[in-house]
Parts: sequence; C-alpha cells; structure tokens
Amino acid sequence: MPTLLDKRFVIVAGKGGVGRTTVAAALASAAARRGKRVLLAQTKSKERLSRLLGGPRVLSEVVRVRDRLWAVNMTPEAALREYGLMVLHSSLVYGWVFENKFAKAFIRAIPGVEDYSLLGKVWFHTTETEGGRPKYDLVILDGPATGHVLTLLQIPQAILDAVPEGPLTRDARSARELLTDPERSAMALVTLAEDMPVNETIELAEQARARIGVPLGPLIVNQLYPPRFVSGPSARALDLLPETTGEGRLDPLLQRARIAQRRRALNDRYLERLRTALPLPQVQLPYLFAPDLGVEPLEELSRRLEAQLLQLPTGSG
Repeated sequence: MPTLLDKRFVIVAGKGGVGRTTVAAALASAAARRGKRVLLAQTKSKERLSRLLGGPRVLSEVVRVRDRLWAVNMTPEAALREYGLMVLHSSLVYGWVFENKFAKAFIRAIPGVEDYSLLGKVWFHTTETEGGRPKYDLVILDGPATGHVLTLLQIPQAILDAVPEGPLTRDARSARELLTDPERSAMALVTLAEDMPVNETIELAEQARARIGVPLGPLIVNQLYPPRFVSGPSARALDLLPETTGEGRLDPLLQRARIAQRRRALNDRYLERLRTALPLPQVQLPYLFAPDLGVEPLEELSRRLEAQLLQLPTGSG
C-alpha cells in the first residue's frame, strides 16, 4: 500500500512549538534514504536545517544538503522574483517591472500576494522536470503555524473565485487539483499529547477538511515520554512508596520517577482523545533527551518515523 513517502506533495502542519521542522526534516531524510529525490521547502523560518541535516546553510535559494535531498527557506521577495523571471523570461524586463518602486508598492498592497508567491513556488517545484522525469519525487512543505497555513492553502481557490480565466487561473487550478488529490498529496498533522496542541490539531483537521479539502495523512504525535512506571511491578512499587522517605539519595530518584509516570499518564490521556476525535493513522515519536538536536538524534527520529509509516497506508481523513 502507498504511504506518505510515496506522495508527490506533503504539507507538515501543526501548532508552533510541536517540532514541525524536526518532523519535516526527519520525513525528508527518510524519503531520501529510500531513494526518493526530495525537496524540503520552508516558509520564512529560522535556519535550523543545517544543524539537523548536517549540510550547508539553507537560505532562499535551493541548495543540496545531502545525497538526494535539497532544501530551500522561501521568502516572499525571492519567490516573487523567481515567479517574475519565469513569466517575463528576462532579468532586464523583470528589473523594469518588479524593481520599479511604484510597481513594488502596488504589488505589496495586493492582499495575499506574499502567500501566493510562497505557495506558487512550492507548486512549481512539484511540476519541475529534469531529463524527462520529475526533478523531485517528493516535495515537503514545512508550513507556517496553524492559522497561517490554512490561509496559505486557501489561496488557489480564492484566485479561482475572483480572477477571470488566464495564466494565473490556470496555475491556481493546477495547484488546487494537487492539494485535493489523495493520490498525490497529504497533510501530515504534527502535535504533542498535551492540552493546547491537541485542541488546536483537532480544529486544524476540521478546518483543513472543510475549507481546503486537503487529504489528511497520518497524525504524528511528537515528544512522547517513555512508558515507564505506567503498569506492572514498577508502577505498583512506586504507588506503594510514600511521597518522601527522608533518604537524601532516594527521594530525588522517586521524584523523577513520579514526574515521568505523570507525564506519560498525561500523554496517554491525550493520545486516547486524539484516537477518538481524529481517527487517522497515528505515528508516535519519543521525546529525545538530547542536549542538542543535531544529525544523530534526527536520524534516530527519521528511522523511527520511517518504520511506522511503512506499516500503515496513508488514507485521507
């Protein structure tokens, strides 16, 4: 059965602070490891991919970060320039039109033009060919936070509703068809098993279905505490012990054990809520107690993610 790694376009979406970029990088690494040619595209993000993937700094131009994996940190300015050059076929003409101060002020005043430039650039990369085949087998969008990603993905439909037939409409229709095609696209929702991220993820899923029609891929629950002291003899022993024993060396250990137990119990409660509210295939990633999330921890997450994705088909939600 096809999985998330077999799509042409994947949007990694979720609340700020849930590890969206880390999951997107892990997904890109997994796909490249399986032989896919992958482009990981970010939107105006803090530069972290060089540390996570061990490659060069990722800025506004597409750069190869490792074998079969490229990345770009898109900005509206760079995206508009690239679009202008594609349309006008001349850097000289582009300068006359887009670098004119009056034209620049007019363009920036158009509602949604910056978002359209970002989404349009990502869509264009899904259509690029090289040697008679797609340049990238998979394009991953490390999208902005929840509310903004919904606005971004609604732009093609807004253009179709507002603009007469023409080149802009043609591209918007193609982007809309890509976003709503379950064979080619999916939105992977990233969350933590905690109150606010879970609530926002449930709302994001509902809005993505209703307002965009994008197929929902797996729900990726990040930073789960290990299931220690949750059941079995260790849990029973911990429950029988008093809160404090008066032993200077034992009490700190008991305190940490109870924190781990309570955090996992909290995680389990919200995992169950997610199963009820969002019956989607679920991937679970552990909390990595690493001082710095670099290449090795990222690869560990990537392999865990890959192993779970290969066990479940990605249906639309």
